[in-house]
Amino acid sequence: MHGTTTRRPRRHRARAASAVLAATAMGLALVPALSTAAQAETPATAVSVPGTFNSEIGCAGDWAPNCAQAQLSARTDGSGAWSKTITVPGGSHAYKAALNNSWNDNYGAHAKYHGADIPLQIPAGGKNVTFVYDPVTHWIADDINNKIVTAAGSFQSELDCAADWAPDCLTSWLKDIDGDGTYTWSTTAIPAGTWKVKAAIGQSWTESYGQGGSPTGADISFTVPTNGATTDFAYDSTTHVLSVRTQEPPGPAPDGTLGALYTPARTTFRIWSPDNSQVSVTVGGQTHALRPADVSGYTDVYQAIVPGDLKNQPYQFRVGNNPVRDPYARMVKPGTTEGIVMDADAVQPTGGWAPRPAITKREDAVVYELSVRNFTIDPSSGVDSAKRGKFLGLTQTGTTHNGVRTGIDHLKELGVTHVQLLPAFDFNSTVPNWGYDPLNYNVPEEQFSQFTAPEDRMREFKNMVNEFHKNGIRVLMDVVYNHTANKDVFQNITGKYYTQTDLSATGNSIDDGNPMVSRMIRDSLEYWVKNYNIDGFRFDLLGIHHAKNVDAWAKHLNDTFPDRALQIHGEPWSGGVSDPQEAVKVRYGTTPTLAGGHVGVFNGAYRDAIKGGTRDRVLGYMGGSSPNTSAIALGMRGSPLATKSTNALSDPWDPAFAYDPEQTINYVSAHDDLNLWDKITYSGVTGGPAGRAGQMNRFAAGMVLTSQGIPFFYEGDEFLHSKVVNGDYETAKNSYEAGDNVNALQWGEKALNAATFRYYKDAIALRKNSPALRLGTWDAVKAQMSTTTDGSVVTSAISSNAGAPGSHDTVVVYNPTNNAYNVSLPTGTWRKVLGTNGAVDSTSTTADGLAVTVFKKS
Repeated sequence: MHGTTTRRPRRHRARAASAVLAATAMGLALVPALSTAAQAETPATAVSVPGTFNSEIGCAGDWAPNCAQAQLSARTDGSGAWSKTITVPGGSHAYKAALNNSWNDNYGAHAKYHGADIPLQIPAGGKNVTFVYDPVTHWIADDINNKIVTAAGSFQSELDCAADWAPDCLTSWLKDIDGDGTYTWSTTAIPAGTWKVKAAIGQSWTESYGQGGSPTGADISFTVPTNGATTDFAYDSTTHVLSVRTQEPPGPAPDGTLGALYTPARTTFRIWSPDNSQVSVTVGGQTHALRPADVSGYTDVYQAIVPGDLKNQPYQFRVGNNPVRDPYARMVKPGTTEGIVMDADAVQPTGGWAPRPAITKREDAVVYELSVRNFTIDPSSGVDSAKRGKFLGLTQTGTTHNGVRTGIDHLKELGVTHVQLLPAFDFNSTVPNWGYDPLNYNVPEEQFSQFTAPEDRMREFKNMVNEFHKNGIRVLMDVVYNHTANKDVFQNITGKYYTQTDLSATGNSIDDGNPMVSRMIRDSLEYWVKNYNIDGFRFDLLGIHHAKNVDAWAKHLNDTFPDRALQIHGEPWSGGVSDPQEAVKVRYGTTPTLAGGHVGVFNGAYRDAIKGGTRDRVLGYMGGSSPNTSAIALGMRGSPLATKSTNALSDPWDPAFAYDPEQTINYVSAHDDLNLWDKITYSGVTGGPAGRAGQMNRFAAGMVLTSQGIPFFYEGDEFLHSKVVNGDYETAKNSYEAGDNVNALQWGEKALNAATFRYYKDAIALRKNSPALRLGTWDAVKAQMSTTTDGSVVTSAISSNAGAPGSHDTVVVYNPTNNAYNVSLPTGTWRKVLGTNGAVDSTSTTADGLAVTVFKKS
């Protein structure tokens, strides 16, 4: 579980305040024009025309946005427009469009948000005035200042009008937003074929114009060459000429996903909108309506193909009146819901991609969890000041402190094969913070970047991955697809992104039971692997997700990238709440069903058996007093299933769950809760690094590194990093938003605790050089590994040779007692190779107390 249910917000959207000026001496209230680029943030459930004539049409006063007589009606012609004809008295008037009976969201001249009042001159005696409002462009028009122009023709029924040749169907309404006298409309929804059209004025045939702008002119013919072609209509209000221009569609999207799909000639914008057909995108100063599109593998997708080279241009999706973020955005403007059009494939790491480090099987991995910030932010890291706490700070070589290696050189010296990055995608909180509050799943977090230019930020992340690869280390990402920073992230697109009952303890768990949400997660995973060369993922609260979906995501990734040996694992629990669908979610009990996708889970049962609770003073097996040797023996063997099967277990929390050793992630410490050293000292263990406390740290780490499965440990455990400042263990228990003085690695600790570091280094090297510690199948564990207990001492004899499973060549002994234990070794010549303090070379057959001892056959 991630550390807390409370996340501190980082970005706040400012809403322009609505205001009405006090009445003038003439008794008129004027609404000021506010200079803002904002747009309405709430859907339009009502539209009115408050103005200086309101009191004369029966309102209680003028400028009354909530007056019934000033309310427009939603049209039923499929256009989404609102309209009403009102008898306005003679005189000089002014008005605006107001949404939802208030001034919070209003539009004035030229469709400007909080724009200028629109003047309205009515002849003496009054006149019927038709007002029409378009919710996509926010243009409010009247038939005094404007013409209500419709492209009426033989194609209108194809646009969901009730009939063809319907001048009163505003689905094909032409608009003059800039007031230059030319009314325009563009669409890609008219199917291929030859069609006819005329310009109808005022929603009737009383005034209309055909060829040559003549009232008696013939129908205007035009041909749409293919489905999806763009058809542009333009009506000149001076000459009355309606011109129609069609052009071939810009071409198919470059791939089959959603978002902003770039080519130099056009960008295809796509978004899922299952509840609202009023969808648009604004890019390059123009707003484009999105139309339904058939996209294989997706449903309820809306699309617009915008010609031209839009690379690096910001864009804003809107659903209804709400600006919404693009769930597929590859880059964003920080602090906004705007995406940025990216040519992601063209942004390559400096010098091109290097080969990925080879790995034979997943059990060969040694995973090291770190935070982009924590690892290098302290000056003791030796990293250049501009790179500290940044992506490229992680891969700066040649850094030292007090004569010891730091940064990536430290990781190489230690011998880890994989780094697991705490969330490095775009999150909501400020750093220092762990980042478990996602905003944009496909965007590198800008606070971890040295750069502001989108391509530079993207390249920096790719350079980081590439440099890790050059140094023999693979890169895993901690991903948080189980919830978002808040419901504002996706709610205004559709509430279908979220579960009805929160499962994350954050109030906004994601519902991958919806096929389109599941597909979004799969697409995001694939994007990181394809475009950033990521080697795998750690899922936060994987237990919120449906096991069948996790299996499908993993299988898709492995089938798509068969040469990657991707590492995929996660927490098999939810946010500590009851889940009515628990039986089909990821738990220990459903882990066997994930074997085909090579998905593993964090082995919390083994963790607790070794160290006790994560935030208490109860010590487990490493404390020397735990009688639960059976749990240790099971974890030492990789927690294998009692019976080999890929069927789900009846007990969702059965600790014997692994179909394959790669399915158990063995650990005693992670970013959550007390780290290993703080757990030991909090529990009252004394002696310091050189005494019992330090020995207990090594004992626990040695168990993780000699058990079957995949070992995992947390940054700084290898040199006894402590998060306790001035005796404050409570902050250390949940340090997700604590300062650098708590979380940042202090590299002086490595020099002070060199003996502990040496032990970790030796144990990792032994694991990498001992095939018996990395068995690759359930069958191998069953046939080649014999485990026995003697009191609280647990011993395993292992054969590394599948052809001679009974010829044990490695013996591992866990002795939690205070006394040496005499080991009865199989026949042959044996050497003790790992002891209390690390690598040894001895003929002794004793296993020291509170130690992992490893013997190998000569």
